[in-house]
Amino acid sequence: MTESNFYVFLSPEQALSVTWNTDNGVRVYVDDGYPWRERIRLSELGLGTHTISATVAGSAVVTATFTLASVSSSTSSSTSTSSSSSTSSSSSTSSSTSTSSSVPVDGVAVFPGESIQAAVDAYPVGTTFVIKAGVHRRQSVMPKDGDVFVGESGAVLSGEGVTEFAFGGKGAEGVTIRGLVIEKYASELQAGVVRNVSGSYDWLIEGNEIRFNQGIGVKSASGWRIVGNYIHHNEQLGLGGAGSNMVIDGNEIAFNNAEKTVNPFWGGGGAKWVHSTGLVVRNNYVHDNYGPGLWTDGYNVNTLYEGNVVVDNWHAGIKHEVSCDAVIRNNTVEGNGFGNDGWVAGAGILIANSPDVQVYGNTVRYNNDGVGGVHADRTLSDSPCPVVLKNLSVHDNVIAMNVGQTGVVTNTSDPVFSDQWNNRFDHNTYVLGSGDQYYRWAGATVTTDQWKAYGQDPHSTWK
Repeated sequence: MTESNFYVFLSPEQALSVTWNTDNGVRVYVDDGYPWRERIRLSELGLGTHTISATVAGSAVVTATFTLASVSSSTSSSTSTSSSSSTSSSSSTSSSTSTSSSVPVDGVAVFPGESIQAAVDAYPVGTTFVIKAGVHRRQSVMPKDGDVFVGESGAVLSGEGVTEFAFGGKGAEGVTIRGLVIEKYASELQAGVVRNVSGSYDWLIEGNEIRFNQGIGVKSASGWRIVGNYIHHNEQLGLGGAGSNMVIDGNEIAFNNAEKTVNPFWGGGGAKWVHSTGLVVRNNYVHDNYGPGLWTDGYNVNTLYEGNVVVDNWHAGIKHEVSCDAVIRNNTVEGNGFGNDGWVAGAGILIANSPDVQVYGNTVRYNNDGVGGVHADRTLSDSPCPVVLKNLSVHDNVIAMNVGQTGVVTNTSDPVFSDQWNNRFDHNTYVLGSGDQYYRWAGATVTTDQWKAYGQDPHSTWK
């Protein structure tokens, strides 16, 4: 069976302390940073009935039973689930399925020592290639439209520090890459190991481990979906790209630029996108990158960040810079920004020279700064919007700080703090340390009372 998964959920308010157990001694769960859900790896299971359980708050054991049924190649996986609790705990469970393929894959087998590109050249568009277990050395592949590459468990593509890229587009559309380990490729800075070339649209990169490469792990283009990958220890960035309607969902992005090879002020860190429209970045676990965790930097329009857990990155956790409208909602952002002490640049969430941004529903805890807005003297040629800090709305967040500030800074004489520019904080909940100046406004570091006197957070709560 190929790598597929579905999720089991607990009600979040009941799941602050959860231990996920095993299925008959086999750990089939992927820890994605959310205590209230676990991803189930179907590839670890056989057909039939399985029972999984979670221990909530050290005592209540909640179980969920599901059946993995046999299926034909023309159908998707069939699972049925039920749940029960062994105690009277009010914890509840629900389950959902999200499987891309859970059937044995038929296709053209490519064994270690054989050329994947030769196989691609020999078969028509839309062929499925099964990359057999073992190390496939120094392979570079230019797919055809609709080609599918599925790795058996243990299939590794190794560039051995020599080969420039693993997969390159050359205009091919609708390509799928699934279930591979892709490592040790020698891409240049700003180039991807899996990359768009000459308009390669609508690729699916799913369930891979992409690690120990130079350059960028995956550099995407319009319509690409990057789903459920573990992308770590790449020299510059885990992810990058440009284009429209890209979806980045359910990945772990960690320890990129760990050797501090690339200046994090320029282009090193977890992920960075430019020139995007309709970018969606959701449900990712982003941690321990040397630079920003998630970063949109230049010409990004209609960006959505939601449901991400962003922890312990060297610069800002989520950074939206010289771009246009964005929604940043329902993320957990903690322990970021301790490598950047300037202004409020060590914020968990940082908005820089970008108008019309909504920041709400986030939990922003104990970063070097809280939620920050920056308006600097910057220009951007041919930008689809003015690169100014206007109409920033920060509301309904939980913001905990024991160092740094939340607020807005500028080095210009522009009316950043005026009613006309409409930068506002309200309906937030603050948990503050023992200091007394946790805010920045109008060129000064200010107390809570002074912050409120400027009209900020009139309906907010302090604990």
